Amino acid sequence: MPRTKSFPAPRLHPPQVRCLSIGVTLRRRDGAELRPAPERVMVAFPRHTFADLALAVDEAFGRWELGRAREFVFEDGFRVGEAAEPRRRGEVVDDRRCRLLRLQEGERFSYVAQTTERWDHECLVVGWIDPAEVLLDRPSHPVAYQSVGRSPRGASASG
Repeated sequence: MPRTKSFPAPRLHPPQVRCLSIGVTLRRRDGAELRPAPERVMVAFPRHTFADLALAVDEAFGRWELGRAREFVFEDGFRVGEAAEPRRRGEVVDDRRCRLLRLQEGERFSYVAQTTERWDHECLVVGWIDPAEVLLDRPSHPVAYQSVGRSPRGASASG
């Protein structure tokens, strides 16, 4: 039987896993502008929902009481969230069913969380990242991986 020359197996690199990097800036709390405005940078898979992102943003800013309503509003008027008022439910797409794969790099939108206070955020899709580079893991849910500024509970509001 002839012997064949063995060849080393080619090195296969794991496929690049891409997540969205989303910058979130808390601009106002109950109508009062926050200065300096605290910021968080979130990482999320496109398969995550807007409800997942809302919960992660609330946690990243130290809001443990979950609100009566939450809503993401896009520049084209598209709305995703959980409407507190029954008459508005037809205007807002359910955030538990709408996935982040709708987002495009460079897209801007707002997030409003209504607890006992109203929290207004500006969001920007920064781009795509490999979560292993910033987290050393693949997150099962959206998480903050950068933080600038104090917790909003400790931030001073100036109007």
